Amino acid sequence: MGLCIIGSEKSESNLKLLEESKKKFASVFFVPVEGIRIGLGKTFSITYRSSDLSKFDAIYPRIPSQLYSYAYQLISLLPSDTYTPIKPITFLIASDRFFLLSVLRKRNIPTLDIHLARTPKAACAITEEIDFPLIIRIPGKKTGMIAKTRNEAKSIIDALGSLKQQILIEQPVKDVVSVYVAGRDVLASIKKKTNEVDVIFEKGHYKSHKIDVETKHLAFETAHAIGAEIVRIDISQNGGPKVVNIDLNPDLVLPSKITGIDMPKNIINYIYDNYRRYKEKPLLIKFFEDAKSVVKEVFKEKHML
Repeated sequence: MGLCIIGSEKSESNLKLLEESKKKFASVFFVPVEGIRIGLGKTFSITYRSSDLSKFDAIYPRIPSQLYSYAYQLISLLPSDTYTPIKPITFLIASDRFFLLSVLRKRNIPTLDIHLARTPKAACAITEEIDFPLIIRIPGKKTGMIAKTRNEAKSIIDALGSLKQQILIEQPVKDVVSVYVAGRDVLASIKKKTNEVDVIFEKGHYKSHKIDVETKHLAFETAHAIGAEIVRIDISQNGGPKVVNIDLNPDLVLPSKITGIDMPKNIINYIYDNYRRYKEKPLLIKFFEDAKSVVKEVFKEKHML
């Protein structure tokens, strides 16, 4: 029984996952995503050096956000009987933050208010309809600029417009709680403290935080809506819990230190236990579940278009 962890580097989190994996799985392999080759010949091929990744029983993708679109292509080509705790569609949905939040809204999950414009003129029109202060950024970039007045917003938008990029405009949130989910369990939750206006992406200090039932339910619903069994969900609790971001490749060392919970161990235990349940399902049940999943995904895509 083998587990393959796909990541961008042997970070401290990935090394601890590998260490725990060796206690559970007969064979464990770490593969840098940059070295993977995908082939569309007579059959699909997914290889790293001389290793055929499609032969692994379970694959845990720890792929950074800038490669989510590639991760969708990679994971979607794995054999149907390969267990992975993150579905291919999850990476596609999460590859663009505005798209992610719009998908969640369509599935009746509360999110922060956010706006997208393709031109400076359209972006300036948005600023006339919402309250200040605002955070203005380019999609895919964590760094945002704060605008306290309409004139400041126009200056920032004009500067970004010269880059011929789309523009994201969002109102800042006052707090962020990061909830680490594995299936129907919350492994840990930590709250960020910072003096910066852009609480979501700026650095800050963290402390262990006990979430209420409503926030826990929102975390589970979000994970289920995007097809992720293992995920970090960032939630603002100001004015009622709402999703502000997710991370499919979160750091596991920091929350472990803050909460005293061994995150890598718990995640590997979850993967091992659910892999076993996945493999032990009768073939007929798996067939009907797969068919049902495909039909649901088709309908979801129709609603998203």
